[in-house]
Amino acid sequence: MTRATWTPDPDAAAQTRIARFRDAASSIAGRDFTDTSDLHEWSIADPDSFWSLVWDDFSVVGEKGSVASVPTTLPEAVFFPEARINLAENLLAPWLDSDDVAVLCIGEADSDLTVQEEVTGRELVRRVASFAAGLREHGVRPGDRVGLILPVGSDALVCTLGALAVGAVVSSVSPEFGAPSVIDRFGQLEPTVLAVATSYRWNGREFHRADNLAEVIRGLPSLRWVLVSGADPDGAIGAAAPAECRVSPLGVELERSVAQEFERLPFDHPAYVLFSSGTTGKPKCLIHRGGGVLLKHIVEVGLHADVGPGDRLLFYTTTSWMMWNWEISGLAVGATLVLLDGAPAYPGPTAVFDAGRLAGATHVGLGARLLDHMRAEGSDLSAYSSDEPLRQVMVTGSPLSVPTAEWMAEQFGPSVMINPISGGTDLVGVFVGGDPTRPFHAGEMAGPTLGTDVDVYADAGVRAEVGAAGELVCLQPFPTVPVGIWGDATGERLRATYFDTWPGVWVHGDRAVRTEHGGVAILGRSDATLNVGGVRIGTAEIYAALADHPAVVDSLAFGQEWEGDTRIVLLVMPSPGADLDQETQTSIRSAIRAACSPRHVPALIVAVPDLPRTQTGKISEIAAREAVHGRPVKGLGALANPESLDAIVAAIAG
Repeated sequence: MTRATWTPDPDAAAQTRIARFRDAASSIAGRDFTDTSDLHEWSIADPDSFWSLVWDDFSVVGEKGSVASVPTTLPEAVFFPEARINLAENLLAPWLDSDDVAVLCIGEADSDLTVQEEVTGRELVRRVASFAAGLREHGVRPGDRVGLILPVGSDALVCTLGALAVGAVVSSVSPEFGAPSVIDRFGQLEPTVLAVATSYRWNGREFHRADNLAEVIRGLPSLRWVLVSGADPDGAIGAAAPAECRVSPLGVELERSVAQEFERLPFDHPAYVLFSSGTTGKPKCLIHRGGGVLLKHIVEVGLHADVGPGDRLLFYTTTSWMMWNWEISGLAVGATLVLLDGAPAYPGPTAVFDAGRLAGATHVGLGARLLDHMRAEGSDLSAYSSDEPLRQVMVTGSPLSVPTAEWMAEQFGPSVMINPISGGTDLVGVFVGGDPTRPFHAGEMAGPTLGTDVDVYADAGVRAEVGAAGELVCLQPFPTVPVGIWGDATGERLRATYFDTWPGVWVHGDRAVRTEHGGVAILGRSDATLNVGGVRIGTAEIYAALADHPAVVDSLAFGQEWEGDTRIVLLVMPSPGADLDQETQTSIRSAIRAACSPRHVPALIVAVPDLPRTQTGKISEIAAREAVHGRPVKGLGALANPESLDAIVAAIAG
C-alpha cells in the first residue's frame, strides 16, 4: 500500500465546507456520516435530499420548487423540474453591492507578467448589466446564441455573464483558432451575436487576427451584431460583416449604467454549448443546462476544492476549454477570479505559479503535463509553500504521474493540498477528484464527486476488481448530463456517444482502476488506448514508467498500423545533452518492461523536437496518430504547435 503524500490537518479539515456540509446532511438523513465516502453513498442513494440540500446550503437564488430529483434512467436526467433560475444571477449574487475585487486579470507585458486589471464586484455587475441591455436592444432573446472569440480576461467574463443574464446560449473559442475550425463550430449554432478580439499576446509576442476574424464573419451569415475589442486598422471586420449586421466597439457597449435584469428560466434551459471533437465529422456541440452547471459546479468548487469567500481562484485555461466555464463558477461561492492570459511557460516554466503568487491566489489549477515539464526542468516550487495564501493545487487535463505527484508534495510541503481531478467537456464538470478531509495518495484521486454514481466496469453490470483496469462509468443521472447534441433531434448521436456500450450506463471513454484506498486512478483515454495483439494498453502507464528517466523530457505513445497489426511508436523529446542512441533506447525499453509489461514495450522509438500540444499544454496522441497515418487531423486549429506534426511524420518516415 502506497503512503499518503498529503494528509489533512484535522483541525483545518473540520473547518472545510465539505465537513460542515456533511454535518448538515447527517441531520437531514438522521445518521452520522463519519467521512465523505458515507456522504457520497447517501448522495446517490437519496439524490432528492442531497441536491435539495446543495440548493439550500449554497443559498441558490431562484424558485426551487418542491422536487429536486426525479428517478430516471440515463440519458434522461430530471432535476428541479419546477425551478426557475438564472446562472448569471447566481454567479453575481455575492457581488451585487461589493467593492471587493471580484476579478483580477494577469497577462504578459514585455518579458514579465503583470496585473493588468482589477474589477470590483460592483463594477463587474455594472458592466454585465450594460452588455445585457445591449443584447436586448438588438433583439437577443432566451435561446439565441452568442459566440465569443476572446482571450481569457474581463471582456470574455462580462460577455458570458451578460448573455446568460438574458437567457442566451453562450459558446466560446480562444482567438488562436483558425477560421475553418471556428466556422465548423459556430456555423452549426447560427449565432446572431459575436464578440471578438483582434489581437492577443502569447509567449511574448503579439498576434493580430483581424483577417482571420473577417473570414469567420463571412462564414456566419446569421450574425446581426459583431462587437470588436481592439483595433481593425484596415476595416477588414466591418467589410466582412453582412449588410444588415452592425459592428460596434466592445468597450463602448460596456460603459452604460443600467438596472440589472436577469431572465429566470427553467432549470434545463441551455446556458453553454461546448465543443467535443468526434472521430469523424464536425465537432459535437454539447448543450449544457444552466441549472445543472450551477449545482454541479458549486459542489465541485465549493465542497471538493473548498473554495469560498475571501479565496482567490486561478485555473490556467483558455476560453475553449471547459475549465473556463468551471473557473468562472467560483464567483457563485464568493471567490475572486484570477484570470491569467498568456502562454503557460512564459516568461519561465513556473509562470502559472508566478501569476498565482502575484495575485495572492489560494487555489491554483493547471494541466498535469505542465507540471511534468516543471519537474523535468528542475523547477523549484518550494518557495510557494511558504506563501500563506496558497493551500491547494488542482491538476487535470491528463493523469498526474506518481513521480510528479511525489515531487509536488516535496516541493509544497504539508500545507498545500494536491487535488487532481478528472471529468470532461461532456459533463462540463468533474467525475472524480479530491477531498480536503481525506489523504491524497500519489497516482490516484480520492474518489467520485458527490452526487455522481461513478464506478469502473469490466463488462456490463460487472464491476472491475480493485486494481484491475476497466471503463470509467456513471450509473445514475447527474445534473450536467447534456441536454443533447446540437442538431441531434432524436438523441441518437448522444446515445451512440455515451450509452451504446451498455444501455443506461454513461461510458466516459476513460480507462481507470479502483484503488485499495477507495480512490480512482485514470489510465488514459479509451480512444487513445493501444490495442496490440488484442491486448488493450493505457498510454499513461508508459508515461509513468518514463517519468524519472534521465534521457526523457516528455514522450507520446500511439499505435501505428503496421504489417497487418499495430505496433507501438514512442516519440521522445530527449533531455538536454542526451543522445537517443541504441543504449539509451534499450534503457527506455527496459524501464517500460519493468514497470509495465513486455507488451507495453515500443517497437519504434523516435526522437522529436516537440510534441503536438493544445494551448493548455495537453499533448494530443490522436493528432500524432492520424498525421502519421496520413489521415485528416481533427481539431488541428486547437493545437498550439501544429508544425510539430510535420516533424513527427518526417522523423518516422526517416
